[in-house]
Amino acid sequence: MKSIIALLIISVCAATAADAQKRKTPSHSRSASSQPATPPSTKPRMIGSTVSIVTRNGDRITGELLDLTAYSVRFRTDKLESTLALDTIASLSFGGASPPGARAEEPTGPVRPDFAKDADVAMGFFQTLAANLKPGIDYTEYGRQLNETRRANERFLAKYSSTDNPVEARVVSLMAGTLTDYSWARLIWTLRFGRSSDGTIAETDAPVVTDTLTLYPDLRASAAAGNRLSAEKLLAGVWRKAFEKQARARALIGAPR
Repeated sequence: MKSIIALLIISVCAATAADAQKRKTPSHSRSASSQPATPPSTKPRMIGSTVSIVTRNGDRITGELLDLTAYSVRFRTDKLESTLALDTIASLSFGGASPPGARAEEPTGPVRPDFAKDADVAMGFFQTLAANLKPGIDYTEYGRQLNETRRANERFLAKYSSTDNPVEARVVSLMAGTLTDYSWARLIWTLRFGRSSDGTIAETDAPVVTDTLTLYPDLRASAAAGNRLSAEKLLAGVWRKAFEKQARARALIGAPR
């Protein structure tokens, strides 16, 4: 992935350097033409174009490209600017008519019976955990259920991570992302203890907060508490993202077999 992005960056830089070299060429005499030369543009053509991103945990984001380096991509979507490290990105493409914030269409088609059966089992742990969140669950019980959910889903992900079926691959990606969301939620929950008396946390308190806001920039506004963040609202937002992935994965594999 980084090599592809590097080639794009090199080509942009080469074009910019060529333009700069033309501007540095000394002029020994004023041109006889009355039409002034149009100054060459130094802005890379891809900047400002539509960029489509698929993250490693299965999220698909479309927005306006603001900057691209060998290490990160900066973009704007829904009037918010965000930056993602390249090592968190599964694929990156430019162009397309999708409006900022739009999601790419999900793949369609059948999945293998054994895949659907194993996915049902693994997804059942997600559904149990999600159901227990509604009436309320304490920190210790959440950790216990998360460990069980992680073991079941890691077995599923290891078994089907190399599938060539695009629908199965998408389900695997969504379930990996769901597991990440629930795991991040527990870390955010941990930050609630002893951080402040008002239940707020700072973005710099832990890498998980920074990573969460980078991946889900919309949660910054929903969890804002002055210049800090409500840990409870951020936690609820991450759980909501997990629910959404669960629903999309379930829709792809269909009703339980």
